[in-house]
Amino acid sequence: MLMIRLLTQSDKQIILEYLERNEIETSFLYANIIGFGIENRKGIRRCADYYGFFDGEVLKGILPFYNLGSCTPHYEVDDAVPLFAELMKKRNFEFLLGMYKIIRPLYVEIKAYKEIQAYDESSYFINKNFKPFILDGVNFINANKVNSDEVVNFIVDANAKGFNQIVAKEDIRKSLTLRGEEEEFIIAEKDGKLVAQACVQTYTPQINQIGGVYTAEDEKNKGYCKAIVSELCRRIIARGKIPTLSAKKKNIPAVKAYTAIGFEPYDDYLIIRCNRNS
Repeated sequence: MLMIRLLTQSDKQIILEYLERNEIETSFLYANIIGFGIENRKGIRRCADYYGFFDGEVLKGILPFYNLGSCTPHYEVDDAVPLFAELMKKRNFEFLLGMYKIIRPLYVEIKAYKEIQAYDESSYFINKNFKPFILDGVNFINANKVNSDEVVNFIVDANAKGFNQIVAKEDIRKSLTLRGEEEEFIIAEKDGKLVAQACVQTYTPQINQIGGVYTAEDEKNKGYCKAIVSELCRRIIARGKIPTLSAKKKNIPAVKAYTAIGFEPYDDYLIIRCNRNS
């Protein structure tokens, strides 16, 4: 019998077993569940309503709706798609993202019911052959430990100019304090000026996924993007983990920078932005 239901803390063991079977493809699910649990605490942006798709007693898919507005579903069988899609049509979310093979069938089912604002085909990269890149005179600030006005203002600008997201300063401060030990957020500084940022977006027992990569408009094409991602890779590998990231296929400069430091394509990735109220 196929069914979908809201997951609870009592389901944690079967959830962790599912995530272990699908580790790389469920990295966002893993870090948020480990860090914030399964029950939804509405005031915490990284909590969610988690729905499980079951074939009999076996968990075969997870559909989360995060308070911050993202949806990162995963399923092991195509039978989950119609049930997930029906629920997604009724729920509000801003970002739908994950491996292309997972997200595309859901997108096809729901696109007529949502106001689609962006559709970005990306590549997911994995780095098992790291080639360090170092720029002289660049220092790295641990943003989640400094949390100064200058750092917060830079991140606010990065969200607005780099990712078209308006985020309040207090939300930035709160998100920095809630980051896990492995979820480093670093900012590159050159001659006293903040020039670029990158962070570990999420993690699993084997990987650290890099994201939030941004270079200030007047500092582009100087190697800062490559240098800051290289620094995160160095730290990740020192922890005994593998760096991963995604990049839009049309962002040729970023793809070149990442492949130059050892990243290789792993799979196709898809990021879709919707009107959150649609």
